[in-house]
Amino acid sequence: MLQVPLLRRLGRAGLGTSPETVKKRTSNVERLTGVHAVRIESVNRVCVVFAAVALVLGCTSATPTPTPTVPAPPRPTADLTAQIGAVTGSVPAVRELQPTRDVPFEFITRDQFQANLANLFNSDVPESVRATEARLFKRLGLLPADADMNALVNELYGAQVLAYYNPDDGKFYVIQRDQPFNATDKLVVAHEYTHALQDQHFNLKDNTITDNSRGDAQLAQLAVIEGDATLTSQLWANDHLGLGDLLQLLVDGFSALDTASLDGVPLILRRQLEFPYTEGFTFATALHDQGGYDAVNDALITPPASTEQILHPDKYFAHEGPVEVSMPDISSSLGTGWSLAYQQTIGELLIQILAAGGETPQVAIPGIPAEWAHADVAAGWNGDRLNMYENTDGSWLIGWQTDWDTQADAVAFRARIDELAGTFGGQVDLHINGATVDVAIRNQ
Repeated sequence: MLQVPLLRRLGRAGLGTSPETVKKRTSNVERLTGVHAVRIESVNRVCVVFAAVALVLGCTSATPTPTPTVPAPPRPTADLTAQIGAVTGSVPAVRELQPTRDVPFEFITRDQFQANLANLFNSDVPESVRATEARLFKRLGLLPADADMNALVNELYGAQVLAYYNPDDGKFYVIQRDQPFNATDKLVVAHEYTHALQDQHFNLKDNTITDNSRGDAQLAQLAVIEGDATLTSQLWANDHLGLGDLLQLLVDGFSALDTASLDGVPLILRRQLEFPYTEGFTFATALHDQGGYDAVNDALITPPASTEQILHPDKYFAHEGPVEVSMPDISSSLGTGWSLAYQQTIGELLIQILAAGGETPQVAIPGIPAEWAHADVAAGWNGDRLNMYENTDGSWLIGWQTDWDTQADAVAFRARIDELAGTFGGQVDLHINGATVDVAIRNQ
């Protein structure tokens, strides 16, 4: 999925989860005795959650070096450098990883960042591939027919990213804002510095899944990386920010709820943006509860196989992975002018988005996992593979084979696709065989 490579580089950081799942860092005594982490005090718990909700930040990977054609920001003052150093100096103890080398930082302007966003997008996913995926989403009813996905993504990220870490040069970059360095910025730095520690110990760049036809596995891997950084930054805030800073984060969180809405952003883009931080945080918290940061480290080394395991951590703990579904290339049998244009594993998360049919939760707070309509339809997912074929005459065909845990799950999925058939861009044919459902969509 084309948004995943960009999410690896930019995304948002610091998104929280429900207050009940935010935990205080486990001490060595607790870990040795098997006692789980205790819950943080109620006031701090709410503050930390809304600190996360307030932030629209950067994430794991790199952007190109800022273009020299855009004026650079002023150099940071000694006081600002000291404040950042105080954060980065205290994160390793929380994350239980010591740096192996220095991690420099640099401030850049919003204009510098935006000037490089298009280049970043192009470097990860060619324009032709992005255009093909946009056509798929429109044919599945996930994007309006007249939507410009490049423009939507650039607008979404161009205004919202606050910081990012670049494994190419080992720096983290903070996008300058027109306000003093405050608690929000400290939380951003804690999140980004966590990515630097991850990179130094687990080599994020070289261990990243690069096959973009494995989008579901890519998104699962990203959820571990971002979930870890989100958990760590929140634990850091609880341990190192004073009451005044925590209260300011609470105020900023409520302000963000009023001003930074994702309404109007298609769910296919919104959910891929939020997922690594919301459900990723929940997943990282479950790992931390089970085995502390050792368990989180294990997941960074051997990431979950699917978004299903992120959405249902019990399946990760039970080593319940998806089945591999193979879809042969049948373009030669379709006739003259046909070619295989696109392949993807859709996965539980995107099926959840599809099954929602555009419905959004009645109560949805940014940064907190919500109850999505018809999510149960996707919960029985066991594997899938989608091929999209296109003809030079404008004809197209989507072939999608899905595998389900039980026949009842397959029946529920078939029924929901049948209900949504009118939203697709072509004629829909469905065939069910036991726990397998084959979907074919064509425009003629």
